[in-house]
Amino acid sequence: MKVIVIYGSPNDKPFMEPAREYFAEKSVPYEETVLSAHRDLPELIQYLENLDQSGEKAVILAVAGLSAALPGVVVMSSSLPVIGVPVPGGPLNGIDALLAMSQCPGGVPCTTVGLHKKAPLNAAMAAHRILQLAGL
Repeated sequence: MKVIVIYGSPNDKPFMEPAREYFAEKSVPYEETVLSAHRDLPELIQYLENLDQSGEKAVILAVAGLSAALPGVVVMSSSLPVIGVPVPGGPLNGIDALLAMSQCPGGVPCTTVGLHKKAPLNAAMAAHRILQLAGL
């Protein structure tokens, strides 16, 4: 069991440093990958299909800014729990990302953290608590 952090862009990685620090401090296993829902859709879908077929249990943090399609695509392409992490930036300073994640339609169960500098830590802590339910 682990946390999988999927970034929509390599530019989003620095924002998630507090999550990496939390994972290190609490010895939470995690991995990171960059797969855009816009630029890498076939690769993203294949990655998630392979993950589901592997049977590995994980919590996914889908980190994206701007239009933030990533969490919704991940939720619809995987059976694993997904936490959307909006990244501040762009002309609306991340409000568009927050709305895209928190306003997914019915049947698209995307959990979302807030839009602030502690959002990465909140996402990491929430993912860790989900893993703890499974005994990690």
